[in-house]
Amino acid sequence: MTAPSANSLRKDMRIFRDPGFLITLLLIGLLAAVGAYILVHASNEYGIPLQRY
Repeated sequence: MTAPSANSLRKDMRIFRDPGFLITLLLIGLLAAVGAYILVHASNEYGIPLQRY
């Protein structure tokens, strides 16, 4: 059995340079950042404040 060539691996990794993948990754990162901001803001407002720590 032969090992896959480097060219095959390059074809497989090309998905990470696809514009659709990059836009999706950006949107997921933005959504995670907004969610983290909301959680920290709500915790400071209604729970134990994190700002003092």
